[in-house]
Amino acid sequence: MKTKAPVRSPFTPEQEKELLSWTTKYPYKNMGLIEALRCVQAWQRQVSEPAAAYVAELFDLPLNHVWGVATFFPTFTQWKTGKHRVGLCHGLSCSLAGSSRMEACLSKTLGVPEKTATSDGTFSWETMECLGACEQGPALQVNDRLQGRATQALIEELARDLK
Repeated sequence: MKTKAPVRSPFTPEQEKELLSWTTKYPYKNMGLIEALRCVQAWQRQVSEPAAAYVAELFDLPLNHVWGVATFFPTFTQWKTGKHRVGLCHGLSCSLAGSSRMEACLSKTLGVPEKTATSDGTFSWETMECLGACEQGPALQVNDRLQGRATQALIEELARDLK
């Protein structure tokens, strides 16, 4: 009988220890999966397939289960985000309030298309489903923190201040 080779870790020993700790913090091992994936996203600014495979092995879960979680939630990306991840709502209210104009502004101001990090890794931007701030449409967030109504002035200010 052929044994499966262990998955090679893409993490530091300290990171491995933290990921392993999420397997014991809840009554059931798999309950810590999302928190472990949050760590991966923060450390690598993405959840890559090798990282997901390692996490799957730690949690004794099939890779397709972990990958399904990583690709379902917008918190996790499979592309390398910038240090500052900018999200622009494109839900109905925000679309009506001009999110498409702000998409063009983000692309021009940051100098990259959607879902691409700047060459120095400082910024990336993406459209997102409803951010729950329709009254501030088009809503803008940076690193999961709501910034308010997206305007050209706000985008330029954030790009300057967060550099």
